[in-house]
Amino acid sequence: MKKVLMSTLCFALLSISFSAQAARVKCADFKSQKEAQAYFDAKKPGYKSLDRDKDGIACEALR
Repeated sequence: MKKVLMSTLCFALLSISFSAQAARVKCADFKSQKEAQAYFDAKKPGYKSLDRDKDGIACEALR
């Protein structure tokens, strides 16, 4: 029983870790501001990191 519990806990921690890494999105991941804006508008994982000044426009430097 103890092994099953530990295995489940390890799996849960790994899942959380992979989810957090998947959410790391940066402007360099996009070819254009329009592409980044579409990602931002869709509120996909990590979208908030694309708008540093919180004005609703993603990756302004890509314009």
